[in-house]
Amino acid sequence: MRQGHLAILTESADLHALLIQRVLHDRGRVACDVIETDSLCGDGGLSWSDTRSRLAVKGGGHLDVADLDVVWWRRGSNVQKIPPGITDSADVEVINNDCRTALAGAFWNDFHGTWVSDPHATALAENKLVQLRAAQAAGLPVPRTLVSQDPEEIRSFCRSVGDDVVVKSVRGCSSAPVFTTKVTDAHLREEASMRLAPAIYQECVPGQEHLRALVLGDEIHAVSIHSEDLDWRGRLPEEFRIAQVDDATRTGLVDVLRRLRLRMGVIDMKPDSSGVPVWLEINPQGQFLFMQALSGLDLVTPCVTYFEREALSAAHRVRP
Repeated sequence: MRQGHLAILTESADLHALLIQRVLHDRGRVACDVIETDSLCGDGGLSWSDTRSRLAVKGGGHLDVADLDVVWWRRGSNVQKIPPGITDSADVEVINNDCRTALAGAFWNDFHGTWVSDPHATALAENKLVQLRAAQAAGLPVPRTLVSQDPEEIRSFCRSVGDDVVVKSVRGCSSAPVFTTKVTDAHLREEASMRLAPAIYQECVPGQEHLRALVLGDEIHAVSIHSEDLDWRGRLPEEFRIAQVDDATRTGLVDVLRRLRLRMGVIDMKPDSSGVPVWLEINPQGQFLFMQALSGLDLVTPCVTYFEREALSAAHRVRP
């Protein structure tokens, strides 16, 4: 039986990638290499021709993209670690664009295995408007939502849901995360601010219980988070517990991934006053190891088993 081969495309020092790689190595059934996609600049690590795509891997050595069975597209479009002596903005833009585009082209041309998940599907699924529509189509409860930068429409929406509304960014930025917050009268008076860009205005789901689930194919591994904060990410709470989801929610979450063409995802929900989980959002490649550390729920084993199974299955399919 041919050994499977997994490559993890991610940023430098990604604990998730390094831990999964180590456990797979210990099991010995699937080879696993890490490609640090933010370190292409300067290391001479990428070569593509009409016969092969060659990439440097963390720890030394190279791989051929066509030999891979599974690619975990965890962090695939990173800004490069550019030497400090290169400061011209045009030079920086060229380096970032060319590294990103060459990497993507090499895989789009020569990889014929299984994506986890497909980069195009991942990019689409990261859009919160697309997520919400998929969750609705899957039959999951979704808060009443408005995405707008029209002050009058925003005020009208807030009145329609009893002025119990939260606001969050449509995309935001990684350098200065914007956490979900309650809409106040002061917010609604800031016309100029509201007009600058669309934001997500959403009916508030009351309560202090939150649900976060790692979905791997049709497997769901969830934790319950108790937090007095509206957005628990701003101040990580201490109380994490292993949780179960009901059959209807399980079916709905698996269906959302199918509709978004994802093979894994980290999903945030919040139980309503009746205990029914209400959809909030999905991160196609979210963080999940902290869930294990704080709840005791083993997530590494099912994650490794999932990748191992996918790699071995792909290894025995006929390639084009």
